[in-house]
Amino acid sequence: MNIEHLCQFVSKNFSSLKDKQKALNFVRYHFELLAWKRNKLKLGAIVFEIKEFVFHKTVLWEEIEIRYIRQDTTVSDEQKLENILKRLGWQWDLRNYIALFVVVTSFLFYFYYSLKLQYYKYLPTLAFRSEHYDQVLRHGFDVCFTFKSVGFFNTLANSNYWLVDLFTEFCAYFNLIF
Repeated sequence: MNIEHLCQFVSKNFSSLKDKQKALNFVRYHFELLAWKRNKLKLGAIVFEIKEFVFHKTVLWEEIEIRYIRQDTTVSDEQKLENILKRLGWQWDLRNYIALFVVVTSFLFYFYYSLKLQYYKYLPTLAFRSEHYDQVLRHGFDVCFTFKSVGFFNTLANSNYWLVDLFTEFCAYFNLIF
C-alpha cells in the first residue's frame, strides 16, 4: 500500500475509526518500515577497519579493510579465513601443524603427479624422447663449435669438444631443444 494513500485515508476517516490508537500504530509502523528501506538503500556509509595480523603476540602486518555498514555482509563474513578456522576449532599447536603439513604435502604431490600425467598425455614426443635425438643434437653442436685450428689455437680445440659434450648433456638432461 502507498504511504500517501494510507495517510490520506486515516486523516479523512479518523473520526469514524473504532480503534484510533491501532490506526496510528499502523501508520507509525509503515513510516518506520519506509525509513528502514530507505536507510538500507543508502550506499554512502563506509567504515575503514584496521586489521592486524598477529602471530605469537607480534604484529606481522596491518591492513585496511573497507566495510559497508548499510549492506548485508554476512556471506563475506562467513567466507573469511578467520571465521572458517574458528568453526574448525583451529589452534596453533603441534598437532594442527602436523595436520596442516600432511594436507599441504598431499595436495602438492597430487598436483605434481597430475601435472606430470598431463605432460605425458599431451606432450609424448617431449616426454618419451628417443636416443636418436641425442645423436642429432651432438652432431649439430659438433658442426657449430668444432673447426680446424692451427698453431697455438690447436690446444683450444679440446675445449671446444668439451663444450660440445657439455651442451649436449645439458640439453638432453633438461630436454631443451627436442
